[in-house]
Amino acid sequence: MIYKTYIEKSDLNKKILFNEKIKTLGVILKTHKDYFNKPPNFLLGINSSSKIIKGKKLNTFTGVLYLASHTMVAFKTLCPNAIRNGCHVDCLVSSGMLGMKTQQLAMISRTLYYLNFRKEFLDQLRLEITKGFNKYGDNFAVRLNGTSDINWKDIVNEFPHITFYDYSKLRNMVVKNTNKNHHYTFSGSMYSQYSRKELRLAIDAGLNVAIAFNTKESKKDTLKIPDKLFNKPLVSFDDTDVRFKDKAGSIGYLKRKGSNINQRLEANKEINNFFVTEANIKELERKWKKKNKNASISIQILSLTYMWC
Repeated sequence: MIYKTYIEKSDLNKKILFNEKIKTLGVILKTHKDYFNKPPNFLLGINSSSKIIKGKKLNTFTGVLYLASHTMVAFKTLCPNAIRNGCHVDCLVSSGMLGMKTQQLAMISRTLYYLNFRKEFLDQLRLEITKGFNKYGDNFAVRLNGTSDINWKDIVNEFPHITFYDYSKLRNMVVKNTNKNHHYTFSGSMYSQYSRKELRLAIDAGLNVAIAFNTKESKKDTLKIPDKLFNKPLVSFDDTDVRFKDKAGSIGYLKRKGSNINQRLEANKEINNFFVTEANIKELERKWKKKNKNASISIQILSLTYMWC
């Protein structure tokens, strides 16, 4: 029944980079019919990546939900700002462990189950969240948008005793969040005028912000991560993934994953790139200084006007 539903309701011609080869969703489903004819084995992976597991040093055990991102299998995107932010190109869904065949099958299975059997999916999710809390207690945290950007406010609201945290490119969703147990970090991008404006608005609003730099800080990398951005201190967000323990208003950097030096050197020439590059950081700082200079002049004029009134 499950497999039949997927075949009937999915875009079987959708092309996917699967196991380092381009295949259609239809071929993937038919080749692994038995696998897709049952619910996912699990939805939440607890401390399931090299970065997530770093939370153990802060005594935090995180359950992360990894779905097939954007429109990888869905008709409607699961990451509403993916294109305007350029992250659909460099999504982590195809890097590291997530790029492995077994992980890709699992992400596709979870996503198709979420899209076609929503009630059953949410029931399983509730059960796994409850089991995680029963095992780890207050040290258990949940990150539902490992590779998506969905508003999970209703689920989060059901578990006020559990900490949830996520990265999001939807600034309005972050600002409008009313669940005190859900911590958001705005995920910045340098890809477009829109995304750069959203980044600046997020920083001006005092939101916690993460931004990825086009460097691994190897000897051949030419981009250096500055101590400050917009005259505010930059801290490392690579040390752990436990974002809800960051100070309010923190701006953190992430080094680029899954790339080689030639790719990074070429990307450094681009202004419109998801990552902070040598080209766009100079442009960003120039505009920021100009804006602040104009603001300073306006204040001086207002002060003079007041003196003469």
